[in-house]
Amino acid sequence: MTKAEIRIKNKILRKSLGMPGINTGTEKIHGLLFSRIMVHRFSPIHVFLPIEKHFEPNTFKILETLFADFAPDVFTSISLENSELLHVPIFSNTTFQNNKWGIPESLNKEAGLRSKAFFEKYKNEDILILVPLLGFDKTGHRVGYGKGYYDVFLEHKTEKTITIGISLLEVEDEEISDISATDCFLNYCITPTKVWTFAQK
Repeated sequence: MTKAEIRIKNKILRKSLGMPGINTGTEKIHGLLFSRIMVHRFSPIHVFLPIEKHFEPNTFKILETLFADFAPDVFTSISLENSELLHVPIFSNTTFQNNKWGIPESLNKEAGLRSKAFFEKYKNEDILILVPLLGFDKTGHRVGYGKGYYDVFLEHKTEKTITIGISLLEVEDEEISDISATDCFLNYCITPTKVWTFAQK
């Protein structure tokens, strides 16, 4: 299937889950993340925040556990122009405000790092990036919203960076047919039923 076909299909499927399905799926993903991934060895950890109108997993639940039980540097993003992200540190008392796309963002832009600077700062550290998506296939390729923000961000990743997709929906039956060389590749993807592991690229 093409990315466009997957986007159309999965937006409908995710909406059909309703809030009970989203909450249940989020809890199962949360459990698999902290039981199957050695989260304690990573710092920084970069977490995307959910767009409520797009029925995304509630990653605030993941943040609560990171702040309560771990002590990593935690980052999330602010969307800039030209598919660029600004990466800002967040804490248990950070205040968020939705941007024009409905993405919660920190108000502390002054502390932000551009993507290249983010990976340069932590080039000697084990970095964990939780990646949003609309779909993924068995080869570790993902379908996002088509803006390319995470593809541009992860162009700069280090060899010590691990990417984990977070998906309320299960893997696609068919491989994504229109993959390009600049598309983000996942190391893992966590669904409510399984942790998928993909070959390194």
